[in-house]
Amino acid sequence: MITRDFDIRVRYKETDAMGVVHHSNYAVYYEQARTEFLRSFGATYRELEQRGVMLPVSEVTMKFYKPARYDDMITVRITLPELPAVRLVFDHEVYNAQGELLNTGRVVLAYIDATTRRPCRAPADHIDLFREWF
Repeated sequence: MITRDFDIRVRYKETDAMGVVHHSNYAVYYEQARTEFLRSFGATYRELEQRGVMLPVSEVTMKFYKPARYDDMITVRITLPELPAVRLVFDHEVYNAQGELLNTGRVVLAYIDATTRRPCRAPADHIDLFREWF
């Protein structure tokens, strides 16, 4: 299992009329954390796509506990709970600056061949990026 934390400041445009982060923005925060997580291991979506493999989202689940508000600094804790195979699973926890849990979620991405759009196995070197942590 691999876990990393990424800090994000809530922007005004991400809040609703109640001054609370709109629920749809948590998926954006998850994506920001996923992108930086992969980058921290030397991988990018762009590089993977240039090699003919895509990673569309196949499942998102979320649970909300407390609201985040404009200008809050939040921490997205992202965990890779298993080695990738034909899917890449990420668990997320979002905390405020006081360490209170605001939100949890899981995102599942599927490895697909960019040409055929059919499922495929994760490239061996992509799996190797994470192997030493398991």
